[in-house]
Parts: sequence; C-alpha cells; structure tokens
Amino acid sequence: MTVKSASQKSASPRMVVSFDYEGVISRLLTLKGEASEGDFAAKLGISPNTWTAYKKGRQSFGLHEVAKICDVLGVEPQWLLFGGQAASQALPDLAATDLVRLPRFNARASAGNGLIAVDQMPVGEVSFGREFLRNLGAQPEYCYILEARGDSMWPTIPDGALLIVDASKTEVDDGRIYHFNVMDKVLVKRARWSMDGKLYLTSDNQAAGYPPEVFAADRVHELSVGGRVMFTGHAPMPVR
Repeated sequence: MTVKSASQKSASPRMVVSFDYEGVISRLLTLKGEASEGDFAAKLGISPNTWTAYKKGRQSFGLHEVAKICDVLGVEPQWLLFGGQAASQALPDLAATDLVRLPRFNARASAGNGLIAVDQMPVGEVSFGREFLRNLGAQPEYCYILEARGDSMWPTIPDGALLIVDASKTEVDDGRIYHFNVMDKVLVKRARWSMDGKLYLTSDNQAAGYPPEVFAADRVHELSVGGRVMFTGHAPMPVR
C-alpha cells in the first residue's frame, strides 16, 4: 500500500515495504555490550526467557514496548527500528533532518469492537515533515502509524483512516482519543473519566449504539496505552 498525505507541504511521504528484524536485535546486542543476558533483560524490564525469545524471533516487541526500551537505553525509536547512525550519534543526526520516518505497523486499530494485533513489528515507514508533527503537538521521534478499521469513531475517524499516534503521550486525559491495547485487542477510543475514577473508552458514533468499555481498578491490568492519536488522514467521506 502506498500512502500519500495532502497535509504535508513538502515532498509526499514515501513507503519502504521491508523491515529488518534481525537488524533490531543486532543493534540491541551492540548496546548490551559486555553485560550478562540476565542483567540486560532486567534493564529492559523483561525476563531472560523473553529476551531469548526476542533474539530467536519467537516473540516480538509490542508497540508500547519500543518506546519504553528506547527510554531505558537512551536511543531514538527510529535508530532502533531502522538503524543508520551509531547509537551515540542518532539524536543529533536525526534532529538535523526535515523529514522523520514513522514506522507503520500491520496491527490495525479497531474503531469498532476490537481487532487482534497480528504483527507487532513495523512493516514499513512513512515520512512526514518534522515541523508538521511538532505543530500537532507531537514528539516526532515517538510517532508511529496505524490504520483504523470500523465505524465506531465516525465521523471523527472514518474506516480506513491512517492515524499518527504519539507513544510519548500515555497519560490519559479526559476527552482525547488514544490507541489502547486491551488484552490481545487494539482499540482507538475516546477516553472519558467519571467522578468515581472509572475510565470509559467511548465511541463517537452514538447512532451505532456502541457501548463504552469500562475500566475500574480491578481491570487496570488488562489495559495499556499505546499513545495519543495526534492526526487522522483519510479520503473525502461520502455524505450520509
């Protein structure tokens, strides 16, 4: 699939359809250095068995884990996912460019009842202007692309819209739209807080009758926040 954005003032976004997972592991091993397997796994916040599964390709990182690992290791997500510069040079070199490459994930975020995240590693990339992303209030190096499916967030997010999500924004504010991981499902919903501290994941399409998903203290463990939706891109919608 080729993605084009009319909102970008400079060159059109470009897509690279291949992704080198072995390269990600190679860069992690470079950062590991002389540390033991157990110590490095502990630093990443995972078990040694999980780290071994990552290395052998039996398991891959979740969307929210990429930003966490990069924070712990002090590198940019773009360098970890796509390489290019040495880790110590990644920050200044990437900051000097006008375009930032956003990883595009195969997981389709459901603006409906929930879709299974079938692949949690990037399948390509889309380039956007760094200034454009900053004007949205996003941190460019922490943004990624998801595709929305379903009509529960219509007309705000129509079916098939491409979403720019900022993984650095995981604090849930009332009234904003987020990418949520609920158990094994990926959702895009508007967050609403009640006076008693419950979190409601609500749909904008009131006419369709989608019930909100409610999270009290006893369900917090089922929920993680991938990031806040900062931008939606879609074709002109038909009149309903």
